[in-house]
Amino acid sequence: MPNSLTIFDLDDTLLNGDTMALWHQFLVDQNLIDNGEEFLDLDRQFDEQYRSGTMDINAFLEFSLTPLGKLSAEQVDQLVQQFIDEQIKFRLYPQAKRLIEDLKEHHHHLLVISATVDFIVRPVAKLFDISNVIAVNIARQQGAYTPSIIGTPSFGEGKVVRLQQWLTTQSWQPDVLRFYSDSINDLPLLEQVDEPYVVNPHGTLLSIAQKRSWPVIEWQQAKAS
Repeated sequence: MPNSLTIFDLDDTLLNGDTMALWHQFLVDQNLIDNGEEFLDLDRQFDEQYRSGTMDINAFLEFSLTPLGKLSAEQVDQLVQQFIDEQIKFRLYPQAKRLIEDLKEHHHHLLVISATVDFIVRPVAKLFDISNVIAVNIARQQGAYTPSIIGTPSFGEGKVVRLQQWLTTQSWQPDVLRFYSDSINDLPLLEQVDEPYVVNPHGTLLSIAQKRSWPVIEWQQAKAS
């Protein structure tokens, strides 16, 4: 079996879109968010900060998860499945699916690592048949999700920390680490792996990739028939 680990970011890497932004729009459309337009305006501000590499992950999660406090975790999980069926499945990059299928056929180890919350990342990763997931782990209290993070958030340098922690729990160690990502926030991990790949990059990350001769990949969503 190949002793390599191929790691994938999720949003805008394996699929076309940001799952948290889409999730927030979905919640507003379901009339589950008070002052929906104001909420989405704040979400867009956080998104701008994220894309520039300046977002405070704790402030974002406080904003994102507080409205869910009136729902049970079971209700949220049911909504997540509806959200995935309606808003995510058609966004998967077919090129990513083919690559993952080929890697699985050749028995490569696969991992999704994301700064998105775990209750969304895990079911989305299942669409690619990937069971190994590192995401932002959210605490539950009295049967509901809270804005509290368990452990280190897998964001920025935190992805490096969480990957190292995850590797210590495995019965094997990779000879080669590969990482696919679109985000400037993932530069710390891209710089740590043996083989960095940037997917649909823009701005600063594209410039860095070109200067360092990193492979640049363009993946596109399948056109609707």
